[in-house]
Amino acid sequence: MLFLGVDGGGTKTAALLVDGDGQVLGSATADGSNYHSVGMDAAFPNVRLAVEAALQGRTPDAACFAMAGADLPHDFRALNAQLETLNLGMRHLLKNDVIAALRAGSRFAYGVAVVCGTGFNAGGIGRDGREFRLPAMGPLTGDQPGARRLATRAIGAAFRTWDGRGEPTLLADIVLKHLGAPSFETLAERLGDGTLNDAHIKNVAPLVFEAADAGDKLAQQFIYEQGYELGLAATAILRKLELTAQDVDVVLGGSVFYGKGGLLMQTVQRVILEAAPHVTIKRLDSPPVVGAVRLAADSLGVQLPDDLVGRLPATMQLPSMF
Repeated sequence: MLFLGVDGGGTKTAALLVDGDGQVLGSATADGSNYHSVGMDAAFPNVRLAVEAALQGRTPDAACFAMAGADLPHDFRALNAQLETLNLGMRHLLKNDVIAALRAGSRFAYGVAVVCGTGFNAGGIGRDGREFRLPAMGPLTGDQPGARRLATRAIGAAFRTWDGRGEPTLLADIVLKHLGAPSFETLAERLGDGTLNDAHIKNVAPLVFEAADAGDKLAQQFIYEQGYELGLAATAILRKLELTAQDVDVVLGGSVFYGKGGLLMQTVQRVILEAAPHVTIKRLDSPPVVGAVRLAADSLGVQLPDDLVGRLPATMQLPSMF
């Protein structure tokens, strides 16, 4: 039997084909396919490119597409319509990419995953197969974590130190130096005219961890608040799925979980374990495309080998974290 998994992210689309013994038969990557960020006209040519390169003319017995941007019912309708155009010759599963992260990192087919990179999402699967995910629409749906928000707060704190509204913080000098501006007046101009774009802003996030690790109280507050919110999201989903008393995994994926120092992880662990003492908390050590393959196999009742990650080509390994 052949199983196809696809992880469609904002910057990369990964496709992986394995057989029932876990042997990798095909793999490929293409540019991003989150249609909210790149548009549908760009997203699905990238999906098709990755899928066709991984399949090389073969037909899978089951496929799972784990797509960033598959959040709400209208997203699923739009994405399923596009997936039908791939003509795979069999039915497919469409999942949000947070569910693939869960299946990639969990010992079980159930549990909870929290993904915090540029943005944030969280979701899980209950022992009864019930799935629950956050809408993941940012501040509109109460979401606070994420590298973008962390960086924005750091830049704001730096400006407040400069203009006198805020307390002194290491972030002032760190932000100014990192963004290559000689003064805050110049920094404001470059932010305003677009010289410094969203990518530059997001890259400030690792500096908050460095400042916190160096003892900066305001940076530590920002990291603590991120950790608390991430732990709160995990515990809320554990409760929704009636998993707080279970031996279950909470999988943490995304670059923010790899920031310098232990404050974030310690805070996340404390919040979760207070509500669910039997939980195992682990950072994701497998690429989400592995979770997509496992979900495809799950749909036909096939258990793939545990050592699947070790068989992946280098292009499928997790990227370096900040």
